[in-house]
Amino acid sequence: MTLLAALMLLQSAPALPPQSDEAEMEEITVIARKLRQIQVGVSRDAQGKYQCGLSESTGLVKLDAELCRATTKCVRKGKAAQDEVRACVEKAKPGMMARIRDYLRAERAGAGA
Repeated sequence: MTLLAALMLLQSAPALPPQSDEAEMEEITVIARKLRQIQVGVSRDAQGKYQCGLSESTGLVKLDAELCRATTKCVRKGKAAQDEVRACVEKAKPGMMARIRDYLRAERAGAGA
């Protein structure tokens, strides 16, 4: 089995657009704080299929999937060293967090309907 380990701690909280309300900002801040504590591991099995694992869940299945998707994409691009993977994921983080923010807004809108 070939192992491409990508252990990282995600560092910075994403910038929020000015229209974010206080509750949404707090929710995103909590999520960003949680992301800093999570380690991501990416490996390849004997058939060459990529596998991703998290040291713990973020509490949002969609965010867990986004984090694995972003990290695996970086590893597929040839990023192998921890610093390379971290930098690559940091570049992907604004888009990832925007998708999560939109998802949370849709969830709240659906709950209020």
